[in-house]
Amino acid sequence: MSSSTVYDELVEHLNSMPVGAPKTAELIEILKTLYTDEEAELAVKLPFLPMNLDGLADRTGVEKGKLKGMLESMADKGIAAVETLADEKMYRLLPTVVGFSETPFWAGKRTPETEKLAKLWRNYARNGFVHEVGGAGLSDTPMTRVIPMEESLSDPRKVADYERIADTVKGSSYQAVAHCPCRLMRDYAGEGSCEHNTENCLHFGSMAQYMVEKGMARQITVDETLAILKRSNEEGLVHITGNNQSELATICNCCADACIFLTGLLSMGEKNMFARSNHVSVVDADTCVVCGTCEERCPVDAITMEDSAVVDADKCIGCGVCYPTCSTESITLAARPEAEQKDVPPMMELVTKVMNDKKREFKF
Repeated sequence: MSSSTVYDELVEHLNSMPVGAPKTAELIEILKTLYTDEEAELAVKLPFLPMNLDGLADRTGVEKGKLKGMLESMADKGIAAVETLADEKMYRLLPTVVGFSETPFWAGKRTPETEKLAKLWRNYARNGFVHEVGGAGLSDTPMTRVIPMEESLSDPRKVADYERIADTVKGSSYQAVAHCPCRLMRDYAGEGSCEHNTENCLHFGSMAQYMVEKGMARQITVDETLAILKRSNEEGLVHITGNNQSELATICNCCADACIFLTGLLSMGEKNMFARSNHVSVVDADTCVVCGTCEERCPVDAITMEDSAVVDADKCIGCGVCYPTCSTESITLAARPEAEQKDVPPMMELVTKVMNDKKREFKF
């Protein structure tokens, strides 16, 4: 098989996922940077769900000894994942997100390769990938959602169980923190560094274990995780997680000047980059001193200054970033009159909906 053909086939395979991989020149160059020809030929045959070595040998036709070596090497490179389930090693191909778009950057190491990849990914985002993440006009079901810090809520009793961030973190099996790929890509691509911290990309469960084992992240405790979330909120970062009720996998702490979800909404007009929380900022006009701090901090420009701070409920994403620096505690989050999401689906229900919307066949 020719080199060009195998990478075309790999694009087609990657593009079968809910968040796929639209073919562009940038993507082909990204794949050629990350995969050897032989690895690309194997990747086309790999599933996106974990499978043991025996099953993969049958599926790929590659001898087990050689296959294991290739899979371990690909896991080291961040183009495949390895995890242990029931004392058995399982392997899977990594998709674009959460996957090989992030793996080179999680460790926070600037190299000639990460600089090259950063420029490619930034151009790829502008040339189509943002629209793929946002649904490309085909699906109105976001794969991610905003979750507010509970301290910002005026009535914590009105928060759904799936929005209780502290309880969700406490129920996770393993916690790790890595560096934010979006902010590092912007920096490494020479487009300017971000003022925010970068080590606040949070991961949980088997993916977090894989990241720690491969030197892409460091293990942290539940208390450390909650402290990072609190600090991120104080910095003005937005918590974004998967739009499902399955086991917690990732919490991004996003800024408006680098991170794909917010820049996709603000700069590229993709309305379905993420689902808003079921809350909206409200202002006590009697105590507001019109200092303008909340206006400056709002990541989506939903607040303006008049006789008091005024919130545009249609723009507000319910993140609570406006809350921690209000000196008079005049702004909080209240339940929206009508919930944005009356229920958040299980993972496979979400995946099935998006796949059907995009008319893609399951190739997991």
